[in-house]
Amino acid sequence: MVSKKIWVNLSIINLCLVASLGVLMRSKIIFDLPWIDYNRLVDTHGHFAFAGWATLVLLVLMVYELPGTLYNKGIYQFLLGAIFFCSWATLFTSPFEKCRTISEYVSFVNILVTYVFSWVFIRDFLKTNASRTVKLLSVSSLIYLVLSSAGSIMLAFLFSIKSLNAILYRDALFGYLHLQYNGFFTLAVFALIYNKIASNTDWKARKALHWFALLLCVSVIPTMFLTFLWHATTLWVRIVSGFGSLCLLSSFVWFVIAAPLLMKEFKMVKPAIRYMIVLSIAAFLVKILMQSLTFVDSINVLVFGNRPMIMGFLHLIFLGFVTLFVMAYFAQKGYIDIRSRYSKFAFMIFTIAILINEILLMLQGLGNIFLASSPLFPWYLWGAGILLLIGIILIAVARIRTKQE
Repeated sequence: MVSKKIWVNLSIINLCLVASLGVLMRSKIIFDLPWIDYNRLVDTHGHFAFAGWATLVLLVLMVYELPGTLYNKGIYQFLLGAIFFCSWATLFTSPFEKCRTISEYVSFVNILVTYVFSWVFIRDFLKTNASRTVKLLSVSSLIYLVLSSAGSIMLAFLFSIKSLNAILYRDALFGYLHLQYNGFFTLAVFALIYNKIASNTDWKARKALHWFALLLCVSVIPTMFLTFLWHATTLWVRIVSGFGSLCLLSSFVWFVIAAPLLMKEFKMVKPAIRYMIVLSIAAFLVKILMQSLTFVDSINVLVFGNRPMIMGFLHLIFLGFVTLFVMAYFAQKGYIDIRSRYSKFAFMIFTIAILINEILLMLQGLGNIFLASSPLFPWYLWGAGILLLIGIILIAVARIRTKQE
């Protein structure tokens, strides 16, 4: 059986590679690097970020941290290993046009692995003594992970037939990203959060959090239609997307109701970790409000036609919410010694880099909207990418410096 420490180490190594690819991608925008195919690099960065970091680390934490002893079963070690292998196979094949077919086969195998993992995990996890809210969030997250593959399959089909249907292409892409970010990533994180705090909260907090979780799970499918409003304004699409926005805002209200009830549990967390969790949850709440606003046609068109704004939204969830939370979780569990000055410095640099990166992307998006963008933004973002890479390397070193239990 592979220990959780090894999976933590491998996940952090993969995150370092994700950051390195990000720097290389932004370098290509500024410098003449003819040996790099930018579009292939973008695909490689996206695939590895999803499979090699977010999917791998969240599934590892779900197997090892949620109730039950699922990690003792060899099938989970095999499936996690398969996801890790597929992510690295994609890393070495996706950047090269000659290996495109191999990369596509690897991606398809990875999808099949997530199908098997989801089926096995849901079957086993429903037999554990986990609370109904943790089961709701965990099972829903994996269902949305499976459903998101429809977007990947559609994109592969459109490429194979060399379709020029830009609307269908964008709908498949946005649908995939939505189900990954707002479905799998978000619900998996809250499953881990709720599992950690549920036993120490009173019934009022548990009730409020359950309603929050229920509304959040229900909102995922209808809010996906918000991504279609930029071209589809039929009545039924508007009704479904409006229902999704209402569910999102209602979940926001229930979370605000539950927040004061969680203060006792929150005060037990070390200050350095507490600040990271606050920023992570703040990123999530900002995401809810921003997503709800896209119900307004004028805002929807501006956002979904504005690449920097979309990238800012995706980074807000991927880095500001998911990655920052995972790092705080590692520190809380002792896999990174937050008591050392070095670790605190590493987390500070990484957190500052995330904030700078997000602010720059949002400013660039607003600049495009108001026709006031600066040609210096690619340079600023390049610097932010380097700072992100430095931050995660420092965290990797902090992990090495942490005494093994």
